[in-house]
Amino acid sequence: MKVNPELIDEIKKYGAFDISACFNCGNCTAVCPLSKEDASFPRKLIRAGHVGMEEKITSAIEPWHCYYCGECSATCPREAQPGEYMMALRRYLIAKYDITGLSKLFYKTGWLQTWLTAGLFALALWIYSRYTGDFGALAAKIEMAFPVYVTIALGGYILNMYRHAIVKPLGGIKASLKPSHIIETFVHGFTQKNFNGCEETDLVRWGSHLLVMSGYTLTLVISNLHLLEPLNKHYSPFSPVSLLVWYAGFAILVGGGLMTLRRLLKSAESSKFSHPSDWLFVVMMFLIGLSTVTTLGLNVLRGPSDPLLAQVYRVNIAIETVWIILVVPFTKWIHIFFRPLAVYFQHVRKEAEAGTAFSLQLGK
Repeated sequence: MKVNPELIDEIKKYGAFDISACFNCGNCTAVCPLSKEDASFPRKLIRAGHVGMEEKITSAIEPWHCYYCGECSATCPREAQPGEYMMALRRYLIAKYDITGLSKLFYKTGWLQTWLTAGLFALALWIYSRYTGDFGALAAKIEMAFPVYVTIALGGYILNMYRHAIVKPLGGIKASLKPSHIIETFVHGFTQKNFNGCEETDLVRWGSHLLVMSGYTLTLVISNLHLLEPLNKHYSPFSPVSLLVWYAGFAILVGGGLMTLRRLLKSAESSKFSHPSDWLFVVMMFLIGLSTVTTLGLNVLRGPSDPLLAQVYRVNIAIETVWIILVVPFTKWIHIFFRPLAVYFQHVRKEAEAGTAFSLQLGK
């Protein structure tokens, strides 16, 4: 096991917490309703950080099980903010999974990603506003290029997560082929059901995350498949595409609005601290939802030839461009994939311990 005495100082750069105040009393684990015999956290990972067990941290899947209900931080006798420590670990792990190194740069330099996002949006909007050709056709090409970019980014993260969480600690390729485990993975992905495992269920937080997750995923599908063509077709308010767009847009607006309000008011333990990437995520989601709904609304009310629609659609595509290039691949968006994968990997580890997992030893 590799020991890194500077590990805890490195992790601190990814979030606001003072985990050095922790004296390992175990209260955080005792109050956490999601902590079980096979997933004891956050105490185990706090200790690993203290003693510099780098491989223990990089192979951890427990941070993805945590939904930061805040009970651990609220009851910590030393105010060491164990919940924020878990948040910092998630950012640290994302940086480890990212082969480009940009996640690490963005997380450790605060507002750099935000400024780059604003600059790229201004550039994209300037280019799109001056484009004199068929912008609908250009938008189609741009949006059809998104799936390739997203797939490459997501594939790299998943492979690296699998390498750190399964291949390296278990010594080879392992998998669970049980249908129930695969189904459970998708259920967790679509419902975020572990939110309800917290002792005091925060229905508003769970609902806002579910709305944002579902609306955001649907928006990716709509844009990546170029389902909405507002400059070429006149949509009725209740056509199949319109219904998808209405739900995606308003789910993002309502869920993102609730998230933003909670962060502004700091009304819950989980909302007391906000990394710049948290703010960028909710603001960008809100802008995507607003511009998408406005684009469809103008098309429904005024038709595809409306000049105002043409301008708003350019804003919408500029926001999408920045979202896909600078935000989607490098920070908070991938939580929706890592959380269910952590559930699956936990099953893989259990089966590997029992000797029942599908196995392929490397180098043999």
